[in-house]
Amino acid sequence: MQPLANSRSVALHQKAEQVLAMGVSSGMRRRATPIPLYFERGAGPYFYTADGRKLLDYTLGWGPLIVGNNHPRLNAAIAAQLARSYTFGAQQELELQVATAMTKAVPGLEQVIFSNTGSEAVQAAIRLARATTGRPLVIKFEGHYHGWMNNVLVSYHPTGGAANQAQPACGGQPEPEYSQTLVLPWNELAALETALEAYRGQVAGVITEPLLANSGCCEPAPGYLEGVLKLCREHGAVSIFDEVITGFRLALGGAREYYGLTPDLSVYGKALGGGFSFAAVGGRAEMFDCLRDGHTIHAGTYNGNSICLAAAQATLEILSEPGVYDAMNQHGQRLRDTLQSAASECDLELLTTGAGTVFSLHFSLSAPPRNYRETLSASAELRQQFQLAMLEAGVYLLPDGRWYVGATHDAAALDLASTAIRSSFSTIASF
Repeated sequence: MQPLANSRSVALHQKAEQVLAMGVSSGMRRRATPIPLYFERGAGPYFYTADGRKLLDYTLGWGPLIVGNNHPRLNAAIAAQLARSYTFGAQQELELQVATAMTKAVPGLEQVIFSNTGSEAVQAAIRLARATTGRPLVIKFEGHYHGWMNNVLVSYHPTGGAANQAQPACGGQPEPEYSQTLVLPWNELAALETALEAYRGQVAGVITEPLLANSGCCEPAPGYLEGVLKLCREHGAVSIFDEVITGFRLALGGAREYYGLTPDLSVYGKALGGGFSFAAVGGRAEMFDCLRDGHTIHAGTYNGNSICLAAAQATLEILSEPGVYDAMNQHGQRLRDTLQSAASECDLELLTTGAGTVFSLHFSLSAPPRNYRETLSASAELRQQFQLAMLEAGVYLLPDGRWYVGATHDAAALDLASTAIRSSFSTIASF
């Protein structure tokens, strides 16, 4: 990062710290790079910094930019909608069209409700589970991220304590606000079965990332997700897949299609809006009876606003084209192959885990991690050195070792990334 020591990004950040709390708009971005980088524009898979650098981007804005920045079809859809309406606070045919597209694309998705962010949509799913069952408790798993609200921001990335201990992730989280949230280790069916027995008749729902993308892209053990759904059915708890990351990313039908499973509810965001703030909850029609009969509510001024609906519709149309997912998955696999072969050539121990277009790197691990706790044994120092070396080589990565692949990552991007990977491993191997 030394070449950026006197950059425009530094000057902008210093000014931002005077008027913008933290100097950034999301705490997750505060230490994404040693110097918070400022960007002026994006095009396809590239970001252009305020300092005039062109960076190949594999962050995709932390996931949403599945069709890249400045996509002509997405731009045209938004421009056309801007000439018609911003929002109505009422109904429009575009709502019906997007809902229909979602239910056609995703197996077992009969009805949906719209929201604006993944964090909001998770709360809607939890409310539906509680209203449907009349029960108070929700089970989540250690290392899984379900948004920044106090009731679910527990045991996200703890550094100690028991794996079944609900630990607040930050200040301002009074214990009563997460006292109805139970935390368990992931990929251990016996732990879930024990908890459901111990709290029989009290658990409203079980929420899980089907692929643990937020903590190392840990993959579900064979039969694990099936077991979770089976236990939920047996105990009358609502099964919830948090697909804010995996939805419309692992496949057009998300984790439901990829794993061949149908939970009661799924939560969507990120890729669904193609870079615009759009989220949804979908599932079996009966899961929404509690809204229709007035037992509970789902509301929001910006729910189903015109601009984000237009973005979602255009994104789904682009992703529905033949060969899109095959190309993205092939790109992701070739990156992983290059990463692992290049690391081996430099005598660096490296594993990659994940699926298709989202995967993570783990330095100094000899076996794929099964859960968040096991990711802690990886070398964070080597991961950071690699991220910074890649940045110097012109490739922008997330700080946690996660890579996102999108529809605009082409052969030229793969060549650039491959060259950067080999030079970066050579750099850190020489330390």
